[in-house]
Amino acid sequence: MDRISGLPDELISLIVSFLAAKDAASLLVTSRRFRNLYSIIPDLEFDDKVKFQGTFTDLVSGAMARLETTTCIRRFSLKSERGLDPNRINHWLRNVLNLRGVMDLEMGIYGDNGYTLPLEIFTCKTVKKMELGREIVISVLPENALLPALETLIFVSIRFCNLADCAFKAFLSACPVLKELTINGMYWETWDWSGIVSSQSLQRLTIGRELSGFHGPDHQNITFDTPSLTYLEYYDFVPDGYTILSFESLVEAKLDLLVMVNRRWRDVVINDGDVLSSNATNLIQGISNVEILELSSPYMFETLYLFRDAIPVFEKLHHLTMVYDDRLGFCWRFLPFLLNKAPNLKTLVIECGVHYLEELDYVCGCLSGYSCLLSCPLEVLEITLEDGRIGELEQIKHFLGKLSRLELLKVHSRERLSDKEKSRIITYLRMLPRASSKCEVQICFT
Repeated sequence: MDRISGLPDELISLIVSFLAAKDAASLLVTSRRFRNLYSIIPDLEFDDKVKFQGTFTDLVSGAMARLETTTCIRRFSLKSERGLDPNRINHWLRNVLNLRGVMDLEMGIYGDNGYTLPLEIFTCKTVKKMELGREIVISVLPENALLPALETLIFVSIRFCNLADCAFKAFLSACPVLKELTINGMYWETWDWSGIVSSQSLQRLTIGRELSGFHGPDHQNITFDTPSLTYLEYYDFVPDGYTILSFESLVEAKLDLLVMVNRRWRDVVINDGDVLSSNATNLIQGISNVEILELSSPYMFETLYLFRDAIPVFEKLHHLTMVYDDRLGFCWRFLPFLLNKAPNLKTLVIECGVHYLEELDYVCGCLSGYSCLLSCPLEVLEITLEDGRIGELEQIKHFLGKLSRLELLKVHSRERLSDKEKSRIITYLRMLPRASSKCEVQICFT
């Protein structure tokens, strides 16, 4: 008798639960003792990038065939770049959806003309998390579409094609308890859809736009009907407008929105005289309830400046993060308009360096002498230096000299610096005059 067979049933079940999915599936037919104990396989994952013998189709089919009819699968993942037979894929999926009680489903399928999902995927009563990726095309849902347990839905580079009935809207409508939706690698202009993101239960929404290969979308307005949403992460080109926005519950937002000129995106600073084909007014006004806001690139700085008249009073905003990249050459001309509308801002985090000029005492006219800082209620300022050049340190000098309520300045460095450079920065910062007598300076180097 082997050592494992003599152990108590509870301990054997625990040990077997840690096996890889393919080993667990094989174990069901090689051991009568384990077959009775082990009826749930935690994970069954297939990826044709992993080394295996024979064909990928034979590998998956063989593993599925070895399963007992009563075996349940908690997570099923299928990833392939080899152009699998859609009929085979559908057969495996129907097995998992109809017989295995799957709770976590992940599909990443490539194909020449796109892959169409079997309709059974839209009526699964057990799945709680679903990720659909790559060249999957969704054009129609059955009339009885309902995913009553689905809480997390992830789309990666997929397409929706049905403008008349809007398969995307129908999909969300079939998910009554959906809490988290992620849309990555998408191109709105390749979708045939209504432009409506609608879910009464949705709490977290992430939209990540592919920025490469952009040639300008058709005329489009987008609606966000998401009254329960508390978290929004949104990277996109700004459309013609945002028709309706329901963000009453929004607490945190991370934004990187790029404005277009004449339906084209230019990777340059936009002037006030340029003809914009984007309108971010409603969205900017719609996020007025946020408490935590991250501006994830200087392109968002430009968007806020171009629509500065739309900036509302952010009564609840207490934490602002600015992610800057000086290589793009964007000013901070939006900042005075935003700070003047944030009466309760307590923390400002500036990542990836600060904005300064190489001449004129390093001060850019976009900040108008930093007068917006005089009435700013900031208590914590956290800055990540690019490399600790004198221009960056001079900008910190202006912050310290204006922020009368500042209690803590945290300074980090992105680059590894020599001991001599560290000593220079520390000495400079500790000697700077401060408008606030309560201000403590913390310096941390990588």
